[in-house]
Amino acid sequence: MKSTTKNVTPREREVLGLLARGMSYRGIATELGITAETVKKHLKNIYRKLKVSNKIEALMKFRLP
Repeated sequence: MKSTTKNVTPREREVLGLLARGMSYRGIATELGITAETVKKHLKNIYRKLKVSNKIEALMKFRLP
């Protein structure tokens, strides 16, 4: 795992995985039983941790198994 990805939490990984499958923020929220606002907060944290500015960069930088 890249050093920039070591602090990504399991929940953030779930969000990234669902995002990689093409789900919308609302769809991710429904799937995980959280609000769309919480999904946005998770993504904001992911972007910061991965040092990226959007979801495409995040998905490219963080390769899910």
